[in-house]
Amino acid sequence: MVNKIQADCPKCSVTRTRVVCTKRAPDGVTIRRRRCVICDHRWYTIQYPEIAVSNTEIKWVGTGSNARFTPSA
Repeated sequence: MVNKIQADCPKCSVTRTRVVCTKRAPDGVTIRRRRCVICDHRWYTIQYPEIAVSNTEIKWVGTGSNARFTPSA
């Protein structure tokens, strides 16, 4: 399964949705609460990591489109 950045609304099938809340479990699973901007339907999506990586193993360097991951020292 390929990770999809946008999530279509399960009620009206519109692609315009917003992430309301994001939680990350200790095992690396990310749960997002989403909302459709057209019909106001709310639902959860779950993203499973390909490889679980702890926050101490990597760090962000830079911001915006220049941001990248680097190994933590």
